Amino acid sequence: MRFSQLVNLGLCILQPVNYSPLHLLTTLGLSSQSFFILWVVTVFLGITVGLLWLRREKQLLKRLQQMISEENPEENEAVKHNYDDIEAALKALFDTRKEELQQLQRLENYRRDYIGNVAHELKTPIFSIQGYIETVLDDPDLDRNTLESFLGKANKNADRLGQIVMDLDTITKYESGFLVLDQQPFDLLALVNEVVESLELQAKEKHITLQVFAPAGEYQVMGDRGRLSQVLTNLGYNSIRYGNESGNTRFRLSSTGTKVIVEVADNGIGIPQEHLGRVFERFFRVDKHRNRATGGSGLGLSICKHVVEAHGETISVISTEGAGSVFSFSVKSAVEA
Repeated sequence: MRFSQLVNLGLCILQPVNYSPLHLLTTLGLSSQSFFILWVVTVFLGITVGLLWLRREKQLLKRLQQMISEENPEENEAVKHNYDDIEAALKALFDTRKEELQQLQRLENYRRDYIGNVAHELKTPIFSIQGYIETVLDDPDLDRNTLESFLGKANKNADRLGQIVMDLDTITKYESGFLVLDQQPFDLLALVNEVVESLELQAKEKHITLQVFAPAGEYQVMGDRGRLSQVLTNLGYNSIRYGNESGNTRFRLSSTGTKVIVEVADNGIGIPQEHLGRVFERFFRVDKHRNRATGGSGLGLSICKHVVEAHGETISVISTEGAGSVFSFSVKSAVEA
């Protein structure tokens, strides 16, 4: 097309006159054949540009879908859908990134709280040990009875420190999945009797009566005897520690055929209703001052929860403040129903 023809085309466009195709051809100085070729070329270029744009959009959409799928196919519900446009894919990707940031924030809060709790639990016995030892070192003329008393208290705090470290190691192994259960069939009633016998000294100091109730029957269960012994010991020890003077702690077994239900009940101080949902949390204490005064790592009930859940079961608590508490959990029976 010559320059003069382009000028004429511009004039046709600028002037508000309705031109017929014949008049347009005359103005441009084109034959009908040339006009048809121009029209075909224009349509072809339009289709080509459109196809290239669609191809680019599909590639971008495919890449977005791949990015979403790479997040976590098992947990991200978004990847189960096929997105028809880029906007939906971008929204899904944004939602995924937002959830990641929220999860990182939760983990950071947990890490900060966990480290703070561990530091607080460890420094109490450490400072006590340092205090007693420094007193002994600063006064070489300390009488024998006072010396033995201070060293005895320092040793008691060292024992508590060791228990905290052991409990931290245990719960870390459970949460990281490194602790494997050794499940074997065993007599749960015999284990309960062993645990009760081991708790008699602590119960005697508070004049608490230990009782075992188990209707006649089979109490063969499938589980890790050592770990379940730790659960029973922790529950029994807590019952005694927070029990009333001259109270009682009752271990009760019952069978449903496929499972054996274990209950550890007392008539102690109980747990306020608003705290029942948190008693299995690490380091959670209903009464921080009183609980630290009675010892313990603050991890006993959390360990119980991990052990029971590792067996595929659940642990629960029912309690009334001032009346007592009942902790219960189940273990799979090893006897055919």
